[in-house]
Amino acid sequence: MKSIFLLLTIFLCSAALKAQDNNKIETIAIIEILNDTLTVIDQDTVPLSSVYKKVNQVLEANDLSNNIFPSITLITNPSVTENSIENIKYQIRSTPIQLINLQRKIITNYDGVEINQNVLDQYNALINYWNSLTPDNRFYRETDLKFVQSVALNMSLNQRIRNKKLPGYLPFVKEEAIVGKLSMLEKKSDLDYKYIYDKDTLHANQLASFEDYSYRLKRRIIDEEKIIIIELSKN
Repeated sequence: MKSIFLLLTIFLCSAALKAQDNNKIETIAIIEILNDTLTVIDQDTVPLSSVYKKVNQVLEANDLSNNIFPSITLITNPSVTENSIENIKYQIRSTPIQLINLQRKIITNYDGVEINQNVLDQYNALINYWNSLTPDNRFYRETDLKFVQSVALNMSLNQRIRNKKLPGYLPFVKEEAIVGKLSMLEKKSDLDYKYIYDKDTLHANQLASFEDYSYRLKRRIIDEEKIIIIELSKN
């Protein structure tokens, strides 16, 4: 009896694994976000507000079998604001599609020296977005920070007059202050925390040894996730 039960268990597990292997992720559409008002879906120019309707039309046009997981690839230009990206992601998630592959285009047409209008548009869009956020909600990508810093350093006097001023709150302008002791840190349940000391990442079981250390709090975006980086210091 035990042998039969064991064979049946092996058979069911094998069948489940086989079914899982047969499930395939299929990209049914590529959406390029051109700016804060327009997107391109399947070579059609679609207003940002109509993404939900267009995605549903694409789904209906695809004869997908039960073992296919439909996904969307989302490509965004650097000048597109985070609010627009979140708007589109929300519209897509309101459809049967739950898997979104977000790809950000790198800063374009900028060699670190020549600053044309396209570069300035990207620079202004980033600063406008950061200015729209409360201090606690300002999270930064290292690539964005380096881009804004480089553009600010290389702009001509005329360009500096005509474009956004460099905000004083940016980390490379005013470094995050060293605050309190680690034992006094109030963590937020909806955020991930990463602890660093002397450039090494600490594990949870090591933190007890650092409770009396002061820390520098940094807000960063890593792999599209908002992370609080706690950089510990003896002083």
